[in-house]
Amino acid sequence: MTNARKGALILASSLVLAIVSEVRAHGEPVIVVEPAVVAAGGEVTVTGSEMEPGETFTIVLDGTAASVSLGEATAAGEGQEAGFVVEYAIPADLPPGSYILRATTEEGETAAADLTITAPTEAAADEPVTVQEPSGELHVLDRGKSLPEVAGASIVALIAAVLGFRLILARE
Repeated sequence: MTNARKGALILASSLVLAIVSEVRAHGEPVIVVEPAVVAAGGEVTVTGSEMEPGETFTIVLDGTAASVSLGEATAAGEGQEAGFVVEYAIPADLPPGSYILRATTEEGETAAADLTITAPTEAAADEPVTVQEPSGELHVLDRGKSLPEVAGASIVALIAAVLGFRLILARE
């Protein structure tokens, strides 16, 4: 390959990368969900960015067990700096599992983020909680092995050693 061809190939590759990076810079809207793991009945904060001012997004939680509309959010700001920050309550009766939180416009622009829903936590009891104090005694584990266990392991190790030695001698 000549130097001219190498130069042309490098130039073409650079142009393609420049075009791709320019497209990504003015790309689709982005959302982030915090926390990424929440109990049913809890709350999440959804932050949207790279949006056009005034765009309205419908927020939906999609999973294999259920699909729930959480509400709408409207992007505020100037230029590509527009976005939103909203809080949503996760329904308490939502089954645990992996979900995708989607923000979709009427024009079909979509941003998505993963969200894991866990089982709802039990409400705190009104009764006082009893905490067991540590005893200070050492915790002893019985790790002794019986004679048949030791003998069996020794026989298996001896057979493996003999077979390995015979294989080495057979190769020579």
